[in-house]
Amino acid sequence: MVRSEILARRDEISKTPILSRIAAIRDELAAAGDEAQQLRHLPAWASRLMADQGLYRFALPLELGGENLTAREQIEVVEAVSAIDGSVGWCTHISSEINSLIIRQMDPALAQKVFDDWGALVCSGHGPANGPNPGRKATRDGDGWRLNYQGSFASNCHNANWNYLMGAMTIDDATGKPAQASFMIPEGEFEIIDTWDTAGMRGSGSQDVRMTDCYVPPEHVLPFRSLAPSNTWDNPTYRNPTHAVYNKAAVALGVCRGALDSFMELAQAKTPWGTSSVLKDQAQIQYRIGKAQAELLAARAFVMESQDRLEAHLGPLPKDGGRLEPEWEYFWPALLSCAHAAQTGREIVSMINNTAGTTGSQMSSPLERQLRDAHQAANHALISYRHYEDLGKTFVGHDPSPGYMELRRA
Repeated sequence: MVRSEILARRDEISKTPILSRIAAIRDELAAAGDEAQQLRHLPAWASRLMADQGLYRFALPLELGGENLTAREQIEVVEAVSAIDGSVGWCTHISSEINSLIIRQMDPALAQKVFDDWGALVCSGHGPANGPNPGRKATRDGDGWRLNYQGSFASNCHNANWNYLMGAMTIDDATGKPAQASFMIPEGEFEIIDTWDTAGMRGSGSQDVRMTDCYVPPEHVLPFRSLAPSNTWDNPTYRNPTHAVYNKAAVALGVCRGALDSFMELAQAKTPWGTSSVLKDQAQIQYRIGKAQAELLAARAFVMESQDRLEAHLGPLPKDGGRLEPEWEYFWPALLSCAHAAQTGREIVSMINNTAGTTGSQMSSPLERQLRDAHQAANHALISYRHYEDLGKTFVGHDPSPGYMELRRA
């Protein structure tokens, strides 16, 4: 479907396993994370490096020059980068995720147009706008649409060459209801509004994006349910309603792993004030680290097992005997595991920071950034603590939230 040069480039980089590619550029990714803290977004050189190594394409199908990874394999990639730096991991997850989500219902001609560029990177600002904005309007204009819209949380937008907008986020002037379409807006036709000034995930560049009197031609219009389960691509990931959820859990798991690694390095050398032995020789520290390792690995195993089970349940495409949507008994564990991973990671990193003492609060310590990032990751609506209650209700007889059912249909 895409140019042979794109497929050949994918074949060449795939000779090296993707986790080995990440390990080979570890120092560069760490430097990118440091610079991103100052810029409040991923630097352009780092984004190009990541694109070169396929870190935005790994979840795409083979036909589009991707590596067609399963949910488990995607989680491993995002986790590995996030253990190096949370913001760089967040950009890896969000850009690979959106790139692969948008093709579910996309016209093949548009998919080829977007992904014939090896560096294709799609952002998406769907949160409530920060400050003055032109509204959330989508107006019919001939065969196309005209947008006046501003949305927040468009992570990695500084490096994006497309912006994706779900029609559900807009209001159609003619009906007063959401526009019955979704939209792809190329670079140069959306504006970045500098609104991202946070502590956690500071380098993710999750600014607002604004479209003012922006015309979207019919060839750039997607269906209203643009993220609905795909009947096109074989990989069950394209029918997995938790695709945008498990990636966020992967960031949380990676940040937690990075924090554990940072603490264990510190424990080799630090003798806390008022004690006579280094941290590694103190029984309380050994207990805390042992418990933290168990909790992290248990949370990680829950995510992996529930995703494996969900995607095995979905199986091949419906035409080949598989399912378009999962049954609830396979869906809810995949949702719960992701929220649990994020909240467990937040708790572990908080404990580690406390165990490190004042050292963990110093700006020069990786534990300081990892603490901020762990909390910010766990704040995301898709993996927040609220899911314990929302899913807990179903265990005592209440119906699942309409939001969960809508997520399944997208």
